[in-house]
Amino acid sequence: MIVEIDGRHGEGGGCIVRTALAMSSLTSMPVTIQNVRAGLRRRGVNGMDLGMADAFRQATGAAVHTELGSDQMTFAPSHPIRALRARIDLSSFANRSHSGSAVLLIQTLLAPLARAGAVSEVTILGGTHIPYAPTYDYFRLVTIPAMQRLGIYAALSIQTAGYSNGGKGELNVEIEPSALQPFDFSNPGQVQSLKCCITTSELSDAVGKRAIKHVGALAHKDGLSIRTEFVKVRSESPGAAVSFGAVLKSGFGGTQSIGEKGRRMEEVVEDAYYAFVHWLNGSSGVDEFLADQLIVPAVLCGEPCAFSTPRVTKTLLSTAWVVKQFMPAKITILGSEGEPGEVKVHADL
Repeated sequence: MIVEIDGRHGEGGGCIVRTALAMSSLTSMPVTIQNVRAGLRRRGVNGMDLGMADAFRQATGAAVHTELGSDQMTFAPSHPIRALRARIDLSSFANRSHSGSAVLLIQTLLAPLARAGAVSEVTILGGTHIPYAPTYDYFRLVTIPAMQRLGIYAALSIQTAGYSNGGKGELNVEIEPSALQPFDFSNPGQVQSLKCCITTSELSDAVGKRAIKHVGALAHKDGLSIRTEFVKVRSESPGAAVSFGAVLKSGFGGTQSIGEKGRRMEEVVEDAYYAFVHWLNGSSGVDEFLADQLIVPAVLCGEPCAFSTPRVTKTLLSTAWVVKQFMPAKITILGSEGEPGEVKVHADL
């Protein structure tokens, strides 16, 4: 049986492809995705999609039929997912177009490779601090701790940073075989830690120090204790990013902001800081960006899971829809798109 996915559904973008490839690899069910990225201005299979399909191909022995710019992709695994040892350069699939986010690729691989039965070691070259994707620092401060709470253990490191879609940063990740645990992030509870990471590349130390000082002043005014670190990373081009992360008794969340030429670092800090405080002052167990990342691990654990989000996004709805094309998972999303919501997940595996 071939699962057929319409890439125009919901957000009509990359999350349809990412989730379909992950679920196909986990279930060994072949999938055909029609109308790839049809909801976006740049339609068709891009370098990110090809790089992701290649990673899962190596882990499942899949036959992959597609090409750059095509509106269709077919992916047919030949065996259950196995541990992956690979070096994947997203730019090699892009043919001088946008190569994509190394962080998003790792995000997609996490839960599937945790079920591979052995340690996976993957190096990925691509963007590490780019728009429309988690920054490396957000991923380290928010996603990794959240996944650990679910039973997924991964060690992440950065060698170089990439600040544009064509940027060639380098990330390394080791993913351990894991037994996934049920979770309930509906009521976040007390704050356990608040962190901020200021990352700069090929810029004066004064830029990072100004950012640290501004975070301190803002936090002091609001009575918050935020542990701030300043990290300098090598890069092909100058760049900067600010990321916040919170670990709560039963929840995780964070925000990020990426520097731009001509924009003061204090403005970059404020964008991320005020969004972070807004989430902290709410009652949601996870932020809206972590929410869609929890769907696949939740269905894999085979027991009831729940979480609340400050905003039901198209990405969350689309991820849930794709998962249900592969298995009879019960995913209930209470709340309208764009509004706060509660998510309940249960799949009998």
